[in-house]
Amino acid sequence: MRTATRFLIPAVLLVAAACGKEAGPDAGIPDAVRDRRIPAAQVPLYGNLSSYNLLPGTATRTDGRSVALGSLLDTEHARTIRFGEIIFTQIPFHPDGEPALAEYGADLAPDIGAATAIQKFYVETLQEGVRHRFIATMVAETTYAANHPDFDYLEMPGFTGAVLLSTPEGCVFRVENYQAGLLRESVLLPREEIAGKSSVHYLKLYRPSDTRAGDTTDGWELESAVCMAEKPETDRAEKSAILISHPQYTVSITTNLPDYVDVKGCGTYSSGSWATLGGFPRHTFYSLEFGRWTGDFAGEKRPYFPWKVTHDIQATAWYEDAGPCVDLERGVANPLKRMSIAATGSGSYVNGTYKALRGYYEDGTPRYHWGIDLYAKPGTPVYSLYSGYVIRTESDHPDRYEEKSFGNVIVTENEVKGYDRKVYLQYSHLRYGIPVAVNPRTGKPFAKGDRVFAGDLIGYTGKTGNAFDDVDVPNKHLDLMAAFAVDPSTGKLKSDALTDPAPFLNGTLDLVNLQRKKGQVEGIRCD
Repeated sequence: MRTATRFLIPAVLLVAAACGKEAGPDAGIPDAVRDRRIPAAQVPLYGNLSSYNLLPGTATRTDGRSVALGSLLDTEHARTIRFGEIIFTQIPFHPDGEPALAEYGADLAPDIGAATAIQKFYVETLQEGVRHRFIATMVAETTYAANHPDFDYLEMPGFTGAVLLSTPEGCVFRVENYQAGLLRESVLLPREEIAGKSSVHYLKLYRPSDTRAGDTTDGWELESAVCMAEKPETDRAEKSAILISHPQYTVSITTNLPDYVDVKGCGTYSSGSWATLGGFPRHTFYSLEFGRWTGDFAGEKRPYFPWKVTHDIQATAWYEDAGPCVDLERGVANPLKRMSIAATGSGSYVNGTYKALRGYYEDGTPRYHWGIDLYAKPGTPVYSLYSGYVIRTESDHPDRYEEKSFGNVIVTENEVKGYDRKVYLQYSHLRYGIPVAVNPRTGKPFAKGDRVFAGDLIGYTGKTGNAFDDVDVPNKHLDLMAAFAVDPSTGKLKSDALTDPAPFLNGTLDLVNLQRKKGQVEGIRCD
């Protein structure tokens, strides 16, 4: 067991105490933190740094604009330790996908040989019943990282490097420079403000580049950089005098999606003046949805409103893709944003449900439908109903009729509350071309073995397989199937283990009145 000899403590906690013994891991994450969705573009280097000319990950994160924070955390390696009267808990981020490389140094010249992997941790402190939660992103100086490959936030003797502290939503609120353990608070500077600043340091982020044939490079290139300047000491008496004679306050409004949202209300205002504050989507076709404010306006429901300025203000307007409804109690999300049964060509909604009679084969045996057809136009986003693992994908089916084929599919293995065995769900007839969505944790399309979480964007509807020219069912649906077993060699659902998918939906079907209600799914819960 390692002994902690030095801690990074947020500025709000001023404590002098001796180190205690390790208290053991605590993997519990509050629901409010676990289910909080953040922009996928922030994952490689956590935090909203776009105003400082750095938006990491945009080259690989092109799909699924948000991801659940809890899905990124490796709870099995959580650590808890007591420091005096404060209990610290840290949970590292999963090391999924391509490693995000960064470099900490005093110049802007890229040096891939000096780059190190970024370490990120969810941190929670508890003192006298008060909890503080934040994300620590650590970039060590090369020599330190070479000698301390397992450095983390709770144990950093002589740490040399930079640490960014972010809110769980990804708003950076503090930057710390460490040199052999000596702390200096820093400020982030936009590129145009670099000139004339002393003690400037740089965080440089690298990303994979396409290595061409015969290219002898290592396949990484500098993506961008953010500069930091050490924060000078301020004469508090002088500052107070200025505020008394010229009462002005700084208002800083940010958003979690700066490329798609205009910000209003930033700047300096005289005391008592009115400012129009907020942010709104610049382009409506991004389908952004205002979610909530964090910071000084936490709880405010309006994205855009007037405010009388009486103090310094910092707040973030939170926007997200209008994803599906989620029932947090059951852990189930809608597979589609709009939920209803797709009618067959005859206009029957009941024939779109499980075990509906669809006619007879040539030998006279009945032909049943073994799934549920949910109405969706081709190209509609499909979301994972439950958390689990991807066990099979098919992405090579073209846009033409294929008899007895489900076309492009994705199959997931899921743990479902109330069931003592695993449930397998198949999403069928996905679109041609790019049927499977990009996993925001890896930057690559979902593949066998990938972890998936309820509400994750996993694919797009289409009409591949026998849905391409099916006269019984209009080509505007997602075929959802469920089973309690699969063929372990192929990942295909076993026909003798098929079951009705309806009980696994977020909502219920009234089969007696389904025709009159035009296939409506009722009782959907949106948490």
